[in-house]
Amino acid sequence: MTTNDPRQAWSTVADELSALGLKLKLHLQQETSEELEDADDDSTVERLGEYFDAAIDAIENASKDQAIREDLRETRKALTDAISATFRQVKKGVQKTSTS
Repeated sequence: MTTNDPRQAWSTVADELSALGLKLKLHLQQETSEELEDADDDSTVERLGEYFDAAIDAIENASKDQAIREDLRETRKALTDAISATFRQVKKGVQKTSTS
């Protein structure tokens, strides 16, 4: 869906990023809960390292998730549409100014 209204287009980008963020958050929660359940009562530094490893694993797994990949495509399209709508509006403003 291409729109000429930049505000609507940027709102769509925000919605797409929000949905993508939620899915990535769920991947991270799943990965970290599994990783940290297996962890012993280690030192804070070791637990932080385990959490970081779990986050990296979650990102790797999310990149293989077809739903995440589709969301990324939709987000890219929404971002392209928003940028295009913004430039169209700027172009119209410049044209109005130059003809006045």
